[in-house]
Amino acid sequence: MKWNKNKFRLFLIPVLILIFLPLTAIGQFYFGKNKVQYTRFEWQVMETEHFRIFFYAEEEHLAKIAARIAEDGYRILASRFNHEIYTPIPLIIYSSPNYFSQTNVTQSLLPESVGGFTEFLKGRVVVPFHGSYYDFEHVIRHELVHVFTLSKLESVMTRQAYFRMAPPPLWFMEGLAEYWSTLWDTEADMILKDMVLAGRLYPIPRFYEISGTYFMYKLGQSVCQFINDDYGSDKLVMLFENWWKGDDFDGIVKLTLGESLENVSRKWEYSLKKRYFPQMKDRGLADQESRQLTRSGYSVKAVPIHLADGPDSGDWVIFKANKLGYSGLYMMPPSGDRKKIRTLLKGERSATFESLHLLQSGIDANDSGEILFSSKSEESDVLYRYDLQKKKVLQKYEFPGIATIMSPRFSPDGQWGVFSGTVKSGICDIYRVNLTSGELVKITDDFYNDIDPAYTPRGDSIIFASDRCPEGDGGAINLYKIAVTGGNPLPITEGKWRDINPDPTDSGLYFSSDRDGSFNIYRENGDGTITKITTLLTGAYDPRLTPDKKNITFSGYQNTGFHIYRMPVNDSIVLAAEKPAQGTVLWRPATLGNKAVRTSVKYRTSYSFDIAQSAVSYDPVYGSIGGIQVALSDMLGNNTFYFLLTNTAESKDQFLSSFNAAVTYINMKRRLNWGAGIFHFYDEYYNDYDGYYYERQAGGLLHFNYPLSKFNRVEATSYVRYSDKDSWMFERRRRAILASTYLSFVSDNSIWDVSGPIEGHRYNVTVGFTASPDKWKQYNRLGSIDLRHYIRLGKYSAFASRLFAFSSTGIEPQRIYFGGSWSFRGYGRRAFYNRNILFSSNELRFPLIDNLLIGFPFGGIGFQAIRGAIFYDMGSAWDNHFDQFLGSFGAGFRVALADIVVLRFDFARTTDFHTISHNTNFEFFFGWNF
Repeated sequence: MKWNKNKFRLFLIPVLILIFLPLTAIGQFYFGKNKVQYTRFEWQVMETEHFRIFFYAEEEHLAKIAARIAEDGYRILASRFNHEIYTPIPLIIYSSPNYFSQTNVTQSLLPESVGGFTEFLKGRVVVPFHGSYYDFEHVIRHELVHVFTLSKLESVMTRQAYFRMAPPPLWFMEGLAEYWSTLWDTEADMILKDMVLAGRLYPIPRFYEISGTYFMYKLGQSVCQFINDDYGSDKLVMLFENWWKGDDFDGIVKLTLGESLENVSRKWEYSLKKRYFPQMKDRGLADQESRQLTRSGYSVKAVPIHLADGPDSGDWVIFKANKLGYSGLYMMPPSGDRKKIRTLLKGERSATFESLHLLQSGIDANDSGEILFSSKSEESDVLYRYDLQKKKVLQKYEFPGIATIMSPRFSPDGQWGVFSGTVKSGICDIYRVNLTSGELVKITDDFYNDIDPAYTPRGDSIIFASDRCPEGDGGAINLYKIAVTGGNPLPITEGKWRDINPDPTDSGLYFSSDRDGSFNIYRENGDGTITKITTLLTGAYDPRLTPDKKNITFSGYQNTGFHIYRMPVNDSIVLAAEKPAQGTVLWRPATLGNKAVRTSVKYRTSYSFDIAQSAVSYDPVYGSIGGIQVALSDMLGNNTFYFLLTNTAESKDQFLSSFNAAVTYINMKRRLNWGAGIFHFYDEYYNDYDGYYYERQAGGLLHFNYPLSKFNRVEATSYVRYSDKDSWMFERRRRAILASTYLSFVSDNSIWDVSGPIEGHRYNVTVGFTASPDKWKQYNRLGSIDLRHYIRLGKYSAFASRLFAFSSTGIEPQRIYFGGSWSFRGYGRRAFYNRNILFSSNELRFPLIDNLLIGFPFGGIGFQAIRGAIFYDMGSAWDNHFDQFLGSFGAGFRVALADIVVLRFDFARTTDFHTISHNTNFEFFFGWNF
């Protein structure tokens, strides 16, 4: 199972809140973005022979299609794996990526690139519908391969009574899932082709360097296909049958294929070179056949315009790009002069422009200096009209019921816009919107996937791409024309290929197509003939004719990235005229049928185990604690119970009085997440103020979490407890009923690299108090501010700053420990224990070593992305009277281990601003940068 630090953190937080009630300021150390449940889903359950399918009412037809896909996929995979699964497989369907991102099955935030996932605790498969039934089938079958893989391995190991299973590498898991769920397609070929010709192909033993990326999926798919083709169609399943015989994956491969993984890799690499090198004879590379305008990051969806008036008059190219982590809108001169590139709008930093759909959605601009684009904003997508001269959004268009808005285009007169929109049922149609009044008109109305709409030059028709063609159920996409008033779409192209990104002009209809095995630019000339404009080896997308009609700009793929290119329009090859059949009988997506559906009922909450384990922990302050931890949740992850039972007795006499127990319930079904818990704890503790003391606590708590957006939230926690605290070292004892309330505002839009945040900000402001309601006595008040800001200096470098302040007053003020690698470097981890703290930290982060391989007699150990740091810290901690500021400075380096943990090595000297320490303090710790 892939380690999920977010889910582990969610489990730990309620337990820690209950165990360490004296540390009620723990919220000050917690940041993180939010998963917001904007939409209310009325869930239902459909049961088939092998599945329990969870869906909401609006997508019932989609659920029946998913049921047919899942059952067909089950039969195919059961035969391939030679294995049956006897418990129903949970399959959870979302009709849109925007709804999918709200799922509570995983607490991880799901980026747009995630097309679905399999959760291994309960074996749940969760998939969104993107509009294409062909892609939907691919995603469902991909995730079912994961289900079968894990079930098959468990069966083999159990049958052989072997319980030490070698973990399958991620590239093999994902590569096999791709290979047994879809055919080798143009995009996969583009990835491999580019890597081979650029000399960037990774050998199999180095696939860990691209773990989790799209490259890993496609390279893994290619290797699995190679094993099937060159070693025999039975070898892939034989790997699973032999799994119990090997100590690691390399050994299993050698046993099954008869040679080492390194030899398999060499043969696979050679086969790819033999396949792709000859193609260089007849095809070119984008940077050789055209002019490359952008260099860094990913740049796509270029629109050339000519501004006649204003200070920016002249020719410009508007485009989208992700240069260093955030996506945005940019403009540049057609020369591509990097010094003259301007940032128009920064996305993915606030709820207004939460996601600009970098690769999924096109943009448009006109010679009046207006840009039309869409962005996710809270629950749904929003359409924006932006003014280049005023550098601001002119108008925002929201359409209730439409979840996603893709690839908007202006009408020739600029009065209307057209876009592809998806509703809650998952249906994707073409819509027009009056940009003055906001009037919305639906143009197509069926279940086909209609995308990439664009007005014809006269403005009376719309060209769009659709899978409504005869081969559409097999993944084909062709171009269609429809009147702006609606009616029957007329085919312009027809074939088993994919024709996308139409750009209608007076000189013809430009579009991108993979009809020759790679995506290239073509032009339909109005008489049925088609002219091939580019003959590139990898891929060319998003063609747009320049205002002078002499050049086209396009997005080209090369050197593992997309960039903007420009080239003259040359009529290189004129193809025979296409004559699409009019009135062709179209396909319909098949459903499972009512007879195969056993039941379809309203979803009822039921619970099952997420985790049940014994646990022993030790803390030098809080001592040791042992017991059991249990977590239960429902199938949708909306409701969770956490149970903790421990005993801290040191003798038989203390056994009954030393039981510690806690029960916490968390509800995440709605936007307002809330929790409630009860607890009883008794143990011996220590701090520098009270010394050793016993404390018994019993009570309950309420917690509320309201996300304002993905980036901001408000938290409130209140609890009431009976506390009996005996500081026997100082002969102090306090018995009281205590009520505590804490309120926090948290903001986080940071972007991380392997060692921690590198851009954006993280803020936490917390206030709270503790009082005794029965005695009307206030025990303490507290306030804390933690402000962290990150300024990106380069791809892997940044300047990070932090300001932290904490203060608590009252007859029992709260004190916190401070110092060490995560706070005040150069001083011990518990060097300060005070109720007032003021602290600032500044750190320069930079790349140190990209790859380090250390050789040992038993083999090499590699480390990636070792980062360096130079820091300066300053702060003070005090109780009643401020003393002085102290400081520290030094350098360190961070070593990331497989996205699980970061090793921190710091060398620091301290100062009181009069003298500097003679000794250099070395600190080693685990954890990400602040």
